Amino acid sequence: MEWILQVVDEFDDVLGALRHRWLGFHAEIAALLFAGIGVGAMLAAFALGADPLMVGTAAIVLNLAALLRIRESRTALRA
Repeated sequence: MEWILQVVDEFDDVLGALRHRWLGFHAEIAALLFAGIGVGAMLAAFALGADPLMVGTAAIVLNLAALLRIRESRTALRA
């Protein structure tokens, strides 16, 4: 009977480890997604003839939004 509890405990440990890995992966994918959106927006703005000052301002705003999102997800991981 005790070995059954040990096996169940091992499965629980594996699921817990996978959950933590998934949360870390999710935080990193969000960072890459925001970076890709920012680069795409900048390229689209230049292709449409936007003012470089406006493109730079938009890039800064996107970077700040990405930073806040990354910090929010990493804070959730610590909790």
